[in-house]
Amino acid sequence: MRVELQQAAIGRGLGASVPALDVIVDGPVPIVIAVQTDERPMLVSMLLAGRVRCDSGRVLVDGKEDADQLRRRTALVDTPIVAEPSAGIALTTIVAEDFSFAGLRTSGRAVRSFLTDHGMADFASLPVRALPPADRIRLFSELAVLRAGVDGIIVTSPERHGGAPAEWFGHLVALAERGVTVTIVTDYATAEILIGLGARDGAAPEAPPEQETEEAEAEPFLPSPTDSPESDLS
Repeated sequence: MRVELQQAAIGRGLGASVPALDVIVDGPVPIVIAVQTDERPMLVSMLLAGRVRCDSGRVLVDGKEDADQLRRRTALVDTPIVAEPSAGIALTTIVAEDFSFAGLRTSGRAVRSFLTDHGMADFASLPVRALPPADRIRLFSELAVLRAGVDGIIVTSPERHGGAPAEWFGHLVALAERGVTVTIVTDYATAEILIGLGARDGAAPEAPPEQETEEAEAEPFLPSPTDSPESDLS
C-alpha cells in the first residue's frame, strides 16, 4: 500500500493545525514522520488513516483519492484520544475488544491463549498502564493487524511512554517485513534515532533511480595539413 500526502493541510496560514505536508508512505521498512506540537501527531495520523479530511491538498492511497478504502486498510495504533485505551482497563478487556473488532471469538480462553502466545500472560489481569513500553507497542500493533483487510498501521507518539526506541523498533521492522505498511508519527528527536536504526523519512524525497551515464572521451585536436603554417609557404 502506498499513501501520499500532497500539500495536505488542516487549517490555513500560520494558524493551521497541520501545515501543508508532502509525505510518501510505502515500502518494506517502517516510515517515520516527524511533527511538532501536542495535537499534531494525532491529526497527521488521522490524515494518513483517512479519518479526517484535509482542508487543502490531497491524500492518496495507491494513487487515488479514496478515503473509504484508506479507512478500511489502515489501523491507528495507540493514537492519543482516538485509539488510546484508558490506563486503568485490564489488558484482557482490551484484547477482547480488539478481537470483537476483528470478528474473532472473545472468550477468556481465546484471549489468554493470545497473550500467552505473545509472552504477555503475566500481564493479563493488570491494567494497561503496567505494560512496558516495548511490549505495549508490540501487542497493540499485533492486535491492529488482526482486522480483516488491514495492511497498514500508524503508530502515534510511541515515545510518550518512555523506553529506548531500539527496544520497540525491531518489532515494527518485523511487521513491515511481513508486508504491513508501518508508519510512525513521532517527535523530531525520536525520528532521528529511528532513521539511524533503519527507518525511512517519509518527508524526504524519494531517490531517483540511478542512471549510468557514459561520457565520450574528447579526442585531442590535431590540425589538418592545410591548417599547418608550412602550407602557406611556396
